[in-house]
Amino acid sequence: MPLFDYSCRECKHTFETLVNAGETVRCPECNSKRVERELSLPAAPVVKSANTCGSGPPCGAPGCGRMK
Repeated sequence: MPLFDYSCRECKHTFETLVNAGETVRCPECNSKRVERELSLPAAPVVKSANTCGSGPPCGAPGCGRMK
């Protein structure tokens, strides 16, 4: 079941929904079938750098969580 972004041509509401094969998508606001699938970008993976301790300064720098 892929997740898609849609825009309603009737009420201009934008929404995302899980879609099964052969399923008709309807707007959750006005119940119209006149919806258009929008382009959506996949989320970028979060990659932690090898030289940091989470979201703080680089390891070994003043304020680093390991420097206690």
